Amino acid sequence: MIVEQAMILWLLNTFSTFTLGVLLVGGFVALAVAGSLAARRRFPHLAGGEHNEMVGVALGMFGAIYGIILAFVVVTLWTQLENTQTVVATEATDLALVVRSAEAFPPVERTRVERAVGDYVHAVVDVQWPMMREGRPSYDATSEQTHQLYQALQAYEPTGARSETFYGEAAGRLNDVAALAQFWPR
Repeated sequence: MIVEQAMILWLLNTFSTFTLGVLLVGGFVALAVAGSLAARRRFPHLAGGEHNEMVGVALGMFGAIYGIILAFVVVTLWTQLENTQTVVATEATDLALVVRSAEAFPPVERTRVERAVGDYVHAVVDVQWPMMREGRPSYDATSEQTHQLYQALQAYEPTGARSETFYGEAAGRLNDVAALAQFWPR
């Protein structure tokens, strides 16, 4: 099972969709033609046409079932893609808002938060996404950077209503980023 998944991921990451489609469809067509030729040689009396009507009905039925299944697969994959895009966009927006809220902090704390956000983003893009592409998703790939984000934010002690408001907004957005981790596969 794991070997099959690794092979499928290798194929998907190595070849373009067009190439895989041509190989898959071409392979099935070649297999069907070879099977038809072999059946005609082995059973020449079947080529006479007595059973051809039934074969046409059966093939039409199988074609319709295949089309329905293919439609469900396409819809499912499209939905998963849209959900993933939504999660990525939401996470990026929340991180941008953490940085924006940190602009109200003193320079040292602001720099610490910006650096922690940058480290987190690089860990997601450079470590977590390639692991997902290889079929080895892991939330632990960014857990250290998430912890550093919280530490950077917790190191600041807001003073005054303005800084408390922006601190609360940054903390809330950071919690939203951490909550989005539940949507990533483990």
